[in-house]
Amino acid sequence: MDPRTRRSYEALRLKHIGRIFGRMVRLRAYGGLLLMGAVAGATLMDGAPWRRIWLPIQVVLALSFFFFELRRYEREGLTARSISGNLTLGIILEQSLTWGTGGLASPLLPLVLPLAFVGAAVLPPRQRLLLMLEELGLVSLLAAAHLLEWTPPLHLSFLGEPPREMLLALAVFILLLVVAANIVGAAVRGTFEDMLAESFHQRDELFATHRAHARTLESLSGEIAHELKNPLATVKGLTQLMRREPERAQPSERLEVLAGEVTRMQDILEEFLNFSRPLVPLSVSQVDLAALCDEAVVLHEGLAAEHGVRLARGGDGPVVAACDPRKVKQVVMNLLHNAIDASPRGGQVVVDVESGSLGDVRVFIRDSGAGLSPEVSSRAFDAGVTTKSKGSGLGLTVARALARQHGGEVTLRNEASGGCVAEMMLPRELPADTLGPVRDVREVAHAR
Repeated sequence: MDPRTRRSYEALRLKHIGRIFGRMVRLRAYGGLLLMGAVAGATLMDGAPWRRIWLPIQVVLALSFFFFELRRYEREGLTARSISGNLTLGIILEQSLTWGTGGLASPLLPLVLPLAFVGAAVLPPRQRLLLMLEELGLVSLLAAAHLLEWTPPLHLSFLGEPPREMLLALAVFILLLVVAANIVGAAVRGTFEDMLAESFHQRDELFATHRAHARTLESLSGEIAHELKNPLATVKGLTQLMRREPERAQPSERLEVLAGEVTRMQDILEEFLNFSRPLVPLSVSQVDLAALCDEAVVLHEGLAAEHGVRLARGGDGPVVAACDPRKVKQVVMNLLHNAIDASPRGGQVVVDVESGSLGDVRVFIRDSGAGLSPEVSSRAFDAGVTTKSKGSGLGLTVARALARQHGGEVTLRNEASGGCVAEMMLPRELPADTLGPVRDVREVAHAR
């Protein structure tokens, strides 16, 4: 991550850790009132003089600590020292209360487990390890004090003294649970950090895509202005000529030129708009791609005749796929138009439709031109790259975007025998995240 992203990542991570820590501090403060009430009741019921001195002191210290930390959190929020210091003192107080209310037989002994889990979930690795060693050390010291009778009888008199064997087993069990709580807490923290890092990575990729798109649009704006300059000059010159010399205007010929230039400008602007605006949602139906390609071939017969190029269809039988027929037809017509432009007079363009073996369908458009040069082939789908004298360089970019919206792809490759092959691959069934309402009738929708 770059420094700016790292700072944002750390700020968001601390924000969420602060929320977890804040909930723990509030729960401990207000839940501690009930807990200390239970401790006070146990003190009154027990007859040991030392306990009636020790536990009230512990109750006052614990409640003072709980509410002091709550007020500090509400005033300052999460700080670098507040977590480790808070948890360290909290575990010491918890173990002191456990010792005063029965040691290994105390009902408060399991409270070390949620503290261990929270510590592992919110602390960095080094502090997490130190806190776990503190927890294991205090529990071991408590077990030794109880089992070796280093202190006066710890068990509460009204509960009775449990067997030593059970206390030993309980001590081992609690130690294992402390380790397990730390492992689970560390795993939760790791999962959270992985998810957070992945979300930042996806955000950075999205920003990079938008920045690249914005840079492309910026550079294309100049190219579009240049592309429109010539036809606009032609239109302006013809209209001025027709105004100055109405008797020699030759209106039909000049209007035909004007119409051609306006159509050219319209095509340039339409390609630019298709590239610049977000892809509209798919309108999916079951489409016979063979029939769709037949229709595209018929629509290009005039252009092919003008270029002296023959059009041919390969393959036979219907090939059905779930797709948006208007958008797929736009891709096919764009690729077919490029193939006709690339083919020499007397050449041939062949359109094939095949069913793939991996649940996909493929449309191949083969021309008889010179093929792609090495410097163009690697950038053919970049916006603004074109070999045509009057091209905008957006057709292939839009075609690939439309195919990818379907979960497919458009590729170009040179054939060993000469010419170039444009291949469109589409899945036979669209992925669930792109699939909209699918009509049951198999149809070829006309582009509107």
